[in-house]
Amino acid sequence: MSLPAQIDPRKLALQGICLEGEFAVKNLTRLKDSVEAVTGALKVSLQFSLDESRQPMVTGSASIFVDVVCQRCLDIVNIEINTAIALQIIWSEDQLSNVAPNYEPWIVVDKFTDLDVVIEDEVLLALPIVNYHNIGECTGDAFDTKADTNLEEASIESPFSVLQQLKK
Repeated sequence: MSLPAQIDPRKLALQGICLEGEFAVKNLTRLKDSVEAVTGALKVSLQFSLDESRQPMVTGSASIFVDVVCQRCLDIVNIEINTAIALQIIWSEDQLSNVAPNYEPWIVVDKFTDLDVVIEDEVLLALPIVNYHNIGECTGDAFDTKADTNLEEASIESPFSVLQQLKK
């Protein structure tokens, strides 16, 4: 199921609505610019609710598969980005001090807002800074076992062995 691009998050929170679905890749232009390729749809699950003090909240998760560059071998590696979403809906920056400590503020000035923009922001923040293949899958020489054994053999001889000879 495709998720709507425009929503009224306060109304959804009052009704306690749960949205589950996907966003089309064509709408994720900033994510497409940040990675080599987007290889799957952005799957989202969001629960809109009110907390004890009747503040509108959004919790949920988002996941997507993307191709990025491995920093060891510079080949393409496919990774899954999973992010937890915990947002508190506020009207303006004046209410930032009222946001619960385990939630991020979502400033919604108008009645309707773009859902795909805020979800794309959360996914962009979840992108890893550095990407690697799993151990054994990388074509780089960083995991060459022969090089590791030669390193161990070379480190057996102590640099202070020369001092030991002078002592004799």
